[in-house]
Amino acid sequence: MEPMKNLCGLIPESLHKRLMEGKDPEMTNGEYLTKILTAYLDQPATAKPELRTLAVQISEDMFQQLKSYLDAHAPMTQKALIQDLLNHALDQWEQGEEPLQDATLQDNKKERTLAIAMPETLFQRVEQYLGARNGVSKRAFVVGLVSQELRSWELEQYQGEAQEQDGTQDQELDPEQDEQGFGMSMTM
Repeated sequence: MEPMKNLCGLIPESLHKRLMEGKDPEMTNGEYLTKILTAYLDQPATAKPELRTLAVQISEDMFQQLKSYLDAHAPMTQKALIQDLLNHALDQWEQGEEPLQDATLQDNKKERTLAIAMPETLFQRVEQYLGARNGVSKRAFVVGLVSQELRSWELEQYQGEAQEQDGTQDQELDPEQDEQGFGMSMTM
Protein backbone atom coordinates (compact mmCIF):
# COMPACT_ATOMS: atom_id res chain seq x y z
CA MET A 1 0.00 0.00 0.00
CA GLU A 2 1.22 3.50 -0.86
CA PRO A 3 2.19 5.72 2.09
CA MET A 4 -0.60 8.10 3.11
CA LYS A 5 -0.54 11.85 3.91
CA ASN A 6 -3.09 13.94 5.77
CA LEU A 7 -4.89 16.71 3.85
CA CYS A 8 -6.68 19.27 6.00
CA GLY A 9 -8.19 22.59 5.15
CA LEU A 10 -11.24 24.71 5.77
CA ILE A 11 -13.65 24.92 2.85
CA PRO A 12 -16.93 26.81 2.51
CA GLU A 13 -19.89 25.05 4.06
CA SER A 14 -21.79 25.11 0.76
CA LEU A 15 -18.93 23.27 -0.99
CA HIS A 16 -18.73 20.74 1.85
CA LYS A 17 -22.46 20.06 1.47
CA ARG A 18 -22.10 19.53 -2.31
CA LEU A 19 -19.16 17.18 -1.79
CA MET A 20 -20.89 15.10 0.86
CA GLU A 21 -24.08 14.71 -1.22
CA GLY A 22 -22.17 12.50 -3.65
CA LYS A 23 -20.40 10.43 -1.00
CA ASP A 24 -21.30 6.77 -0.59
CA PRO A 25 -22.06 6.16 3.12
CA GLU A 26 -19.86 3.06 2.98
CA MET A 27 -16.76 5.13 2.03
CA THR A 28 -14.51 6.93 4.44
CA ASN A 29 -13.86 10.62 3.87
CA GLY A 30 -10.28 9.76 2.88
CA GLU A 31 -11.41 7.23 0.26
CA TYR A 32 -13.99 9.66 -1.09
CA LEU A 33 -11.53 12.57 -1.36
CA THR A 34 -8.99 10.26 -3.02
CA LYS A 35 -11.62 9.27 -5.59
CA ILE A 36 -12.67 12.88 -6.31
CA LEU A 37 -9.14 14.29 -6.46
CA THR A 38 -7.89 11.45 -8.66
CA ALA A 39 -10.80 11.92 -11.07
CA TYR A 40 -10.15 15.66 -11.20
CA LEU A 41 -6.40 15.37 -11.70
CA ASP A 42 -6.74 12.63 -14.33
CA GLN A 43 -8.95 14.81 -16.54
CA PRO A 44 -7.36 15.87 -19.80
CA ALA A 45 -5.96 19.38 -19.63
CA THR A 46 -8.24 22.11 -20.86
CA ALA A 47 -7.59 22.74 -24.51
CA LYS A 48 -5.37 25.77 -24.89
CA PRO A 49 -5.99 27.99 -27.88
CA GLU A 50 -3.54 27.22 -30.64
CA LEU A 51 -0.90 29.87 -30.99
CA ARG A 52 0.95 30.94 -34.09
CA THR A 53 4.11 32.99 -34.19
CA LEU A 54 4.33 36.09 -36.32
CA ALA A 55 7.89 37.29 -36.81
CA VAL A 56 9.18 40.23 -38.84
CA GLN A 57 12.54 41.93 -39.17
CA ILE A 58 12.85 45.57 -38.06
CA SER A 59 15.68 48.08 -37.85
CA GLU A 60 17.63 48.73 -34.67
CA ASP A 61 16.26 52.29 -34.68
CA MET A 62 12.66 51.08 -34.75
CA PHE A 63 13.45 48.51 -32.07
CA GLN A 64 14.79 51.27 -29.78
CA GLN A 65 11.76 53.49 -30.49
CA LEU A 66 9.47 50.57 -29.70
CA LYS A 67 11.37 49.93 -26.48
CA SER A 68 10.97 53.61 -25.46
CA TYR A 69 7.27 53.46 -26.31
CA LEU A 70 6.77 50.37 -24.15
CA ASP A 71 8.74 51.95 -21.28
CA ALA A 72 6.45 54.99 -21.45
CA HIS A 73 3.34 52.80 -21.60
CA ALA A 74 4.30 50.29 -18.87
CA PRO A 75 3.06 47.70 -18.04
CA MET A 76 2.09 47.19 -21.72
CA THR A 77 4.03 44.38 -23.36
CA GLN A 78 5.31 44.12 -26.91
CA LYS A 79 2.91 41.23 -27.50
CA ALA A 80 -0.09 43.20 -26.21
CA LEU A 81 0.82 46.24 -28.31
CA ILE A 82 1.24 44.29 -31.55
CA GLN A 83 -1.94 42.28 -30.96
CA ASP A 84 -3.87 45.49 -30.18
CA LEU A 85 -2.52 47.18 -33.32
CA LEU A 86 -3.38 44.15 -35.47
CA ASN A 87 -6.88 43.76 -34.00
CA HIS A 88 -7.64 47.46 -34.41
CA ALA A 89 -6.33 47.53 -37.99
CA LEU A 90 -8.21 44.38 -38.97
CA ASP A 91 -11.42 45.72 -37.39
CA GLN A 92 -11.00 48.88 -39.50
CA TRP A 93 -10.41 46.81 -42.63
CA GLU A 94 -13.47 44.64 -41.94
CA GLN A 95 -15.52 47.87 -41.69
CA GLY A 96 -14.28 48.98 -45.10
CA GLU A 97 -11.56 51.37 -43.93
CA GLU A 98 -7.90 51.19 -44.90
CA PRO A 99 -5.84 50.65 -41.74
CA LEU A 100 -2.47 51.58 -43.24
CA GLN A 101 -2.06 55.26 -44.04
CA ASP A 102 1.02 54.45 -46.09
CA ALA A 103 1.79 50.86 -47.06
CA THR A 104 5.23 51.88 -48.35
CA LEU A 105 7.84 50.17 -46.23
CA GLN A 106 10.06 52.90 -44.77
CA ASP A 107 12.03 50.59 -42.48
CA ASN A 108 14.22 48.67 -44.92
CA LYS A 109 16.86 47.48 -42.47
CA LYS A 110 16.51 43.99 -41.06
CA GLU A 111 18.57 44.09 -37.88
CA ARG A 112 16.20 42.80 -35.18
CA THR A 113 13.44 40.23 -35.06
CA LEU A 114 10.06 41.23 -33.69
CA ALA A 115 8.21 38.01 -32.88
CA ILE A 116 4.97 37.41 -31.01
CA ALA A 117 2.79 34.40 -30.39
CA MET A 118 -0.84 35.08 -31.17
CA PRO A 119 -4.08 33.12 -31.27
CA GLU A 120 -4.69 31.17 -34.47
CA THR A 121 -7.81 33.27 -35.13
CA LEU A 122 -5.84 36.53 -35.19
CA PHE A 123 -3.16 34.97 -37.37
CA GLN A 124 -5.86 33.87 -39.86
CA ARG A 125 -7.36 37.38 -39.91
CA VAL A 126 -3.92 38.77 -40.79
CA GLU A 127 -3.63 36.17 -43.58
CA GLN A 128 -7.07 37.17 -44.93
CA TYR A 129 -6.10 40.83 -44.98
CA LEU A 130 -2.83 40.10 -46.76
CA GLY A 131 -4.63 37.86 -49.25
CA ALA A 132 -6.97 40.72 -50.11
CA ARG A 133 -4.07 43.17 -50.39
CA ASN A 134 -1.84 41.64 -53.03
CA GLY A 135 1.68 42.91 -52.69
CA VAL A 136 1.51 43.79 -48.98
CA SER A 137 3.77 41.51 -46.98
CA LYS A 138 3.38 40.60 -43.31
CA ARG A 139 6.47 42.65 -42.65
CA ALA A 140 5.13 45.72 -44.46
CA PHE A 141 1.80 45.38 -42.64
CA VAL A 142 3.24 44.97 -39.13
CA VAL A 143 6.06 47.49 -39.59
CA GLY A 144 3.57 49.95 -41.09
CA LEU A 145 1.23 49.63 -38.10
CA VAL A 146 4.08 49.98 -35.62
CA SER A 147 5.46 53.00 -37.52
CA GLN A 148 2.05 54.69 -37.48
CA GLU A 149 1.73 54.14 -33.73
CA LEU A 150 5.25 55.42 -33.05
CA ARG A 151 4.69 58.53 -35.23
CA SER A 152 1.40 59.21 -33.44
CA TRP A 153 3.10 58.85 -30.05
CA GLU A 154 5.98 61.13 -31.09
CA LEU A 155 3.47 63.74 -32.27
CA GLU A 156 1.65 63.56 -28.92
CA GLN A 157 4.96 64.01 -27.10
CA TYR A 158 5.90 66.97 -29.30
CA GLN A 159 2.52 68.63 -28.76
CA GLY A 160 2.77 68.03 -25.01
CA GLU A 161 6.23 69.61 -24.89
CA ALA A 162 5.00 72.58 -26.94
CA GLN A 163 2.10 73.11 -24.53
CA GLU A 164 4.48 72.90 -21.56
CA GLN A 165 6.72 75.53 -23.15
CA ASP A 166 3.72 77.80 -23.78
CA GLY A 167 2.71 77.42 -20.13
CA THR A 168 6.25 78.16 -18.96
CA GLN A 169 6.45 81.29 -21.11
CA ASP A 170 3.17 82.57 -19.65
CA GLN A 171 4.57 82.14 -16.15
CA GLU A 172 7.83 83.94 -16.95
CA LEU A 173 6.37 87.46 -16.84
CA ASP A 174 8.47 90.46 -15.96
CA PRO A 175 7.84 91.14 -12.25
CA GLU A 176 7.70 94.92 -12.89
CA GLN A 177 5.02 94.48 -15.51
CA ASP A 178 3.10 92.20 -13.20
CA GLU A 179 3.10 94.80 -10.42
CA GLN A 180 2.04 97.56 -12.80
CA GLY A 181 -0.74 95.59 -14.42
CA PHE A 182 1.14 94.59 -17.53
CA GLY A 183 2.58 98.02 -18.15
CA MET A 184 -0.58 99.98 -17.40
CA SER A 185 -0.54 102.36 -14.52
CA MET A 186 -3.47 102.52 -12.24
CA THR A 187 -4.21 105.72 -10.41
CA MET A 188 -6.98 106.43 -8.02
